[in-house]
Amino acid sequence: MGKFMGRRSLWFLLAASVAVNVFFLAGLIYPQLIGKPASMMSEDPVAAATEDFGLDAGQVAGLEALRRQIAERRATAGGGAGGFRSMMVEALAQPVFDRAAFETRLNERRQARGGMILDMVEALHGYLSTLSPAQKSAFLERSKEPGFLRALLWPPPERR
Repeated sequence: MGKFMGRRSLWFLLAASVAVNVFFLAGLIYPQLIGKPASMMSEDPVAAATEDFGLDAGQVAGLEALRRQIAERRATAGGGAGGFRSMMVEALAQPVFDRAAFETRLNERRQARGGMILDMVEALHGYLSTLSPAQKSAFLERSKEPGFLRALLWPPPERR
């Protein structure tokens, strides 16, 4: 019985070792197979776009101006999740929940942010008109990747 249990545990250890190695290799190979979807998250997005799309100096300046314009518009539109969080905490701090007042504030915030998205898409459309057809095609294809536009156009949230 002891000999049988020893062999069984050796087979188990061998299988576990193979599984760990397979997962390790998959982690190395998978990013190579799917391209570089997270590259914009880990490096300077403007530098990555310059390299990926072959942007010239004027196009880089235009992209940087677009990023500044979007950041300024976001700042005036109510500050993202932090603005919502503070609005919610204020409502929770009231002795009686005023549903109508909170709904009004939510709708105002939604309208302001909706206008921001509209402005952002319009500005991005204008920027894309400065790209060559090949650059624009590559940009649009890359825009289908999750997180690409967010990383390129919106700076990461500030840590508090």
